[in-house]
Amino acid sequence: MRRILHTCKTVILSTVLIATSIGIYAPMTHAATEKESLKLSARASYYGQVENGKPNGTGTIRWGDSKSYAGQWVDGIRQGTGKYVNQYTVKGRTFVVTYKGEWSKDQRNGLGEVRQTIKNKAGKIEANLIQQGQFENDVFKKGYTVTQALADPAFSFNYKDSDLWLQIYGDNQNISQYWATGKFTQIQYRKGKIDKEYSIFPEEDATKQLANQANLKYFKKIQPQVSTYLKTFQTLSIKVPVTSS
Repeated sequence: MRRILHTCKTVILSTVLIATSIGIYAPMTHAATEKESLKLSARASYYGQVENGKPNGTGTIRWGDSKSYAGQWVDGIRQGTGKYVNQYTVKGRTFVVTYKGEWSKDQRNGLGEVRQTIKNKAGKIEANLIQQGQFENDVFKKGYTVTQALADPAFSFNYKDSDLWLQIYGDNQNISQYWATGKFTQIQYRKGKIDKEYSIFPEEDATKQLANQANLKYFKKIQPQVSTYLKTFQTLSIKVPVTSS
């Protein structure tokens, strides 16, 4: 079966956020409710609540002009809820990655949302991603990822958890109808021992084409089971606009 190479894969892979060391703190003693500035390293500075010379409470750390974290701290590490922003440029394209959600032990742990945009030199958005769900030790473990890019097909929809993996490529005009009529470019579905795939493109081999149509029939049958995922894909898809040429 024809595999769809989608440019959004690089976008999804690039959403991994790397934890950054925040340096060694000078020994000081302050009440946690006080706000003050700390110089943590040559590039890192902090302003917020401090206790025993470390961020404790709420405050903001900045690593130069490109990265920042604003949120809750416990004994010098990110703990609670907060927002991380990382902006960088690669070959003239500007990447902006944002994570907003729960933190534990200085890593993304718990519920959160990642947003990422890629802009070209003219400032137009070429790719836009949203990811919502459960994170564990900085790794996205469960939830939804929706990407739109200036590509064909334009949209990538994904849901994953410990039991289910669902990947769709296609359009977002009417996701439920597209599922029912087989208009998606590609559907990949894995749940337990079930592993099925459908492509809108006809197969040259007759046996493979029969299998392709059988998988489409199966997907139509299980639509009530996946309706929640399809509705969420529809909702998230309007949050990732791109700039048309």
